[in-house]
Amino acid sequence: MRRTVLAALMMLTAGLAAAPTIFSERRVENPLVQYALGPSARFDFTGHVEERLSAGSYLYLRVRDSAGARHWIATLTSTASAAEDVEVRIFARAEDFHSKRLGRDFSPLLFGTVRSGAPATR
Repeated sequence: MRRTVLAALMMLTAGLAAAPTIFSERRVENPLVQYALGPSARFDFTGHVEERLSAGSYLYLRVRDSAGARHWIATLTSTASAAEDVEVRIFARAEDFHSKRLGRDFSPLLFGTVRSGAPATR
């Protein structure tokens, strides 16, 4: 019995010693920090949602702005507007972004907040 308890304690100790290495390898960098725009580079626009792709806690929206340009925006599902006409505030940009969950590349991908807004000129 003593040997079993001692062996279990040794395994637990070894596991705890290895835990920081295991968990640090799995840590994923926050894309909002990695691709953040400086305060003067952030921008807003209004547009019309043309497509929605759900990816867990993120929602990818293809939004056509009032000038007709299309943008992919990643936002939090919990805060995204269900409206078709939206106001978008951009605070990060990735030139090339791969979504593992969607198995898809976006170039570029904008990160921001999306809320219901005035109808965009179409």
